[in-house]
Parts: sequence; structure tokens; C-alpha cells
Amino acid sequence: MGMLVEKFSGEPYALEHVADYAGGLQRLLSGGYALCLLDYRLGDGNGLELLREAKAKLCPTPIILLTGDTHEETDLAAMEGGAADFIVKRDLKPDALERAIDYAIKTAEALNKLQAKTKKPEPGPG
Repeated sequence: MGMLVEKFSGEPYALEHVADYAGGLQRLLSGGYALCLLDYRLGDGNGLELLREAKAKLCPTPIILLTGDTHEETDLAAMEGGAADFIVKRDLKPDALERAIDYAIKTAEALNKLQAKTKKPEPGPG
């Protein structure tokens, strides 16, 4: 993945790799990342499970699911689970990945701003 990201023409991204489900979920929930590239195969779980759990816990980070699976069901499950995008690994090319990342980050930022504007302040003690 790092080799693909190094070929991006826009702003540079710092990558951090997490090898297991629990560590990935913990980092996602920290809210300290602009985006998560989530592999479907995780060893002790799968990417769809992690995606669903993170979004159920109101994870603010946009997530792009990467998989070798070309089944439409996986694509639909990813989008229904809250993924910002779904990319088949064989289709990974630097320019397409860079566009997907840029779009997912900008969309998440716009959504967060919209949600912040529509939240009503909690009434104070009266």
C-alpha cells in the first residue's frame, strides 16, 4: 500500500499499519485519523465486522474497504455498513486510490460540518 501512496501527486499522507482487529478498532475509535484503508481479511475477524462495529460506536473516520472479493454482496454489505467506498484490490492504481481517498475525506468533512450545524445545544440547568 505504501508504494501506491508514494505515487500520489497531491499532498503526502503518513501511513500507519495495524495488523489485527482489536488494534484497528482501537485506533479507529481514537478519531485521530483522516481515513482508514481497511482490508477485508484480518485474521481474527473480517473488515466488514470491524466496519460495522466501528460505525455502531460512532466512529467519525471515513473507511474504504479493500478486498479481493468481486461479489456484489460484499460491495453492498460494505456500503450498508457505512463504508465511504469499496475497492477491489486488483483495481488499485495510484490515481484511482488517490481520488477515492480525497473524495472520502472531503465528504466526511462536509458531513461532520453539516451535523455540527444541525445539532441543537443542550438546554442548560434552569
